[in-house]
Formats: sequence, structure tokens, C-alpha cells
Amino acid sequence: MIDIAKKKLPFAVVAVLLYLSYCAMSWYVSRGVLAYYGGQNGLGKWFVNDAWAFFLGGIVPFVLYMVISRFIFRSLVLKTGGGDIRSLKYGLELTLIAVNILLFALKFMYLALPLYATLIDAIIDPVITLGFVGLYLFYAFGRNYVEKSRYRLVVGQVMSAFIAVYGIVAFVNLILALV
Repeated sequence: MIDIAKKKLPFAVVAVLLYLSYCAMSWYVSRGVLAYYGGQNGLGKWFVNDAWAFFLGGIVPFVLYMVISRFIFRSLVLKTGGGDIRSLKYGLELTLIAVNILLFALKFMYLALPLYATLIDAIIDPVITLGFVGLYLFYAFGRNYVEKSRYRLVVGQVMSAFIAVYGIVAFVNLILALV
């Protein structure tokens, strides 16, 4: 099996790539939101464009991931008594970059289904992301990043954090779609 955490990119490079992948994943929905609020509030055309939508769409998910991951992985270091939590986090970030790029490619279906964009977004984002994160955690189990007896704790904390965040985001998106 290939060890993806053997040669690591610097943290800043991974953070920038992760931010850009979140920007790409959120681009289509954020451009619709900017267009709607720009039309309602009379924002200038310089602000309501695809470039702003691209960069503004990735801010909230990226900051949310960074804050939650910092909290979770620090607590995992304490609860697991060590292990290679850094490699686990690094691999998770690479997985999220790949998932976000896949979601960006899938969201071109919104061009054919523009009225269902919010509903589809609330369904495919959590399902695909949780599936890939689960597959990555299975891979990390095989790489023995954490002691096998404590791996259940790692999977429980990481997956429950993703489920909670995507559940809240999906709920808020569905409520906003109805309003």
C-alpha cells in the first residue's frame, strides 16, 4: 500500500490547496447567493461576479474545518496517547482536497437543474464527503497511524464531527431554501 503521508507538503501549501478546493466546491452556490443578494440590495456589479463568488464561497467552510480539526486532533493526541495523528490529519486534508474537486465537477449538474441546486447540495455534499472520509479512515487503519485498540475512538470523533457539521449545514441550507 502506498503511504500518502511519507513525503509531506508544507502546512501552508496544504492549507492553500484546501482553501482553493473549498472555494471550487462552493463556487456555484455562492455565485447564486451573491447574484440574489446583489439584486435585492443593489450591490455594485464589481462585487457581484464569479471571481468574488469563488473566493468568498470558500471562506466559511475552510475556517470551519480549520477550527474544528484543530480542536479534534488536539484532543485525539491526548486521548490516544500519541500515534501518528499528524499523518492522519495530513491524509484527511488530502482526502478533502480530492473530494472537494470531485464535488466541484459534480456540481456542473446545477446548470441543468438550477432550481434544485440547494436541495442537491444538501444531499450530495455530506454523502460523498462522509463516504470518502470513511474510506480514508479505513485506509489509515491499515497504515497503523494509531494503535489499533484506540482506532475506534479516532473514527468516532472524526466521523461524528463531520456528521454534525454537515448535518447543521444541510439543515441551514434547507431552511434558507424555503425562506
